[in-house]
Amino acid sequence: MQIGGVMRTKIVTAKPDETAGSAIERMLEAGIGSIVVCEGPSLVGIFTERDVLKLAGSPEPFRDKPLSEVMTGRPVTVTAEDGILAATKLMEDRRIRHLPVVEGDNLVGIVSIRDVLAFLVERVWQSHDEDARDTARAILRR
Repeated sequence: MQIGGVMRTKIVTAKPDETAGSAIERMLEAGIGSIVVCEGPSLVGIFTERDVLKLAGSPEPFRDKPLSEVMTGRPVTVTAEDGILAATKLMEDRRIRHLPVVEGDNLVGIVSIRDVLAFLVERVWQSHDEDARDTARAILRR
């Protein structure tokens, strides 16, 4: 199956000049672990819970900093046509939990490790797929 089959297309985005504080508030309101940073339809970065933790560990105030200064720039991405097992392996290898889905430079969706794990569990249950089972086990071992 392709990653486009499990990606979410309802995405919370922000502009690079928005503040970290504003992005954190929006993440909390939406109950999500990342916000995708775009200039128009083009992906320029991602701001995640891990970025928030790095900021919180710094002695400098960060709420008013623009996302362009605190986001993860040039994030790892996949296309909607990429296979779900390959995307999962990429997430595992790079230790990331949110993977933007792009078409060229344009953002078309996002997939989280939770989305992938739900798909894998369903696939294992339905078809006793050993690759899916092994991938799910690898995710859960971390």
